[in-house]
Amino acid sequence: MRAYSSLRQMQNLDICVDVYLTNEREGVFKARLDCKRWGKKRNVLAYFTFEDGSKIMASAWQNTGYLGIPEIEEGAMLTLTFERAKNGISYLRKAERNDRQ
Repeated sequence: MRAYSSLRQMQNLDICVDVYLTNEREGVFKARLDCKRWGKKRNVLAYFTFEDGSKIMASAWQNTGYLGIPEIEEGAMLTLTFERAKNGISYLRKAERNDRQ
């Protein structure tokens, strides 16, 4: 499934993303893609649950091909790479599917 078209569409389907926070850590994390939606600034917002149970929201942008997130099905396990920018914010830089065993 592609990304939901809006937060309103998710709310109408009783999908609550209020508990998801932005990631403040840098590094590589294993995570499950819970859901995704289109943002208002040519971005896709992805909602993940990390291995440690953290619920994280991250943006992927058009100039990076959205990191392929719109084509990844919900529930897929991924390896995510976050890098800290000069402004101190940790951004999602890579999303790779974990091979199914």
